Amino acid sequence: MRRFISPTALMSTAGLLAVAGAASLYWITGSGPALAEPTTISIKANPVAWDPENPRDTEAGALTFIGGLELTSSHPDFGGLSGLIVGKGGDALIAITDQGNWFTADILADGNRPTGLADALLAPILGANGARLAGKRDTDAESLTVAFGADPRNSPTLISFERNHRLQSHDLTSLGFDAPATPVEDFNAFDGLENNGGLEAIAYLPDGSLLAISENTFDEDGHIIGARLTEDAATPVRLKQHLPYVLTDMDILPNGDLITLERHYNPLAGVSMMMRRIPADTLGSKEPLDGEVLVEANHTRSIDNMEGLSLRQDEEGRTLLYVISDDNFNSVQRTLLLVFALED
Repeated sequence: MRRFISPTALMSTAGLLAVAGAASLYWITGSGPALAEPTTISIKANPVAWDPENPRDTEAGALTFIGGLELTSSHPDFGGLSGLIVGKGGDALIAITDQGNWFTADILADGNRPTGLADALLAPILGANGARLAGKRDTDAESLTVAFGADPRNSPTLISFERNHRLQSHDLTSLGFDAPATPVEDFNAFDGLENNGGLEAIAYLPDGSLLAISENTFDEDGHIIGARLTEDAATPVRLKQHLPYVLTDMDILPNGDLITLERHYNPLAGVSMMMRRIPADTLGSKEPLDGEVLVEANHTRSIDNMEGLSLRQDEEGRTLLYVISDDNFNSVQRTLLLVFALED
């Protein structure tokens, strides 16, 4: 297992293949024989309103709802989407599934409002030995991230897994889906995590360190535990829980503030979702992380099991928040892609 290195070193290793103005996900083919042959799938996208009872309502707490899609496919492996990264131009996305697959697609949009997906692909995530992952213990991918401020087209992609709690990096920029996993040193910081409550959210910070927080493993005071990783050590981190929510993903604003995505499910009340904004200057504190609630929503809004979050800036400098749901391959749940604007 290699030691954790900074995003700068990771990007240097990958060669930073620049793709100025490219609209499609060029990394889907590697330079050698295909080991992880991608499968082209057809995605049907139907628009959804934030408030189905009042389609003109775009108010979502401190956010503004831009648009959303319900995504469906006849392919049996489509679903279970967790981590999400949207390209800096908003023209493409890459996600992972909790059954060990990559999912990529080009985003069709009218301005910032998504209207559909095109050129969608599924491909297996490979292990360190170059073979596809197998078994729920090894395939339960939950979050992915790239270096702070980078586009996924020119930065190595880091994935977190639960059950078999681990971090692994993939050089998609030069090897495409054929990229084997490079294990990342975590200093045994996550050995005590709950089986199905492990490494749920990861994000690189501006200083090059990696913030990794569990879903629902708690300390003795009821705070969600995690760690901040550098090249040399893992420093414990705690996130204050806002009951009944648990963390599902997070991303970083240009100023270094942390945005969290959190969810709750109750068989009687249904699903609910919350997002928080945690100030950058508190991320190094020994106190539990906490911040302003940006939005809180329940089943009366177009949400489901919201699991993936990605931020980008549009041409006017507005922050856009892309959120995707995990349908758990359950016919009564939905795969949703929602876009919000944060008006600073």
